[in-house]
Amino acid sequence: MSIFKAILGICDTKPLAETAWESRDGQAIVDLKAATMLTAKGGAAYLKGKGLEKPVLVVRGQDNKLYAYQDRCTHGGRKIDPVANEGKLKCCSVNHSTFNYDGKPLSGPAKHDIKRYETTESSGRLVIKIT
Repeated sequence: MSIFKAILGICDTKPLAETAWESRDGQAIVDLKAATMLTAKGGAAYLKGKGLEKPVLVVRGQDNKLYAYQDRCTHGGRKIDPVANEGKLKCCSVNHSTFNYDGKPLSGPAKHDIKRYETTESSGRLVIKIT
């Protein structure tokens, strides 16, 4: 990530196409066949709009599990990106707070966990319970 992107808080993670997911009844439901960026370990996308109060980051972890988080650092409110091949997340700011997959801070100025959402995977769909 360049210093310019860090100053502006610009992440590398791209939004998931609106046709690949829906939001209803307090859940975001992702069609995993349409979400090709989530197939490889370290792959990520974010969900925004469709009635979601805050953006949601979805990451395919190094352990091959799917994780979902409120896409906001608890220090400065910037978005979050996965760190390639390291099994952690980082804030897209100059300070680069990092978090483990449980959402707990590992380094940087963030002192609070990022919100992690409960996920279930079934029949080619990822269901994220937004609470």
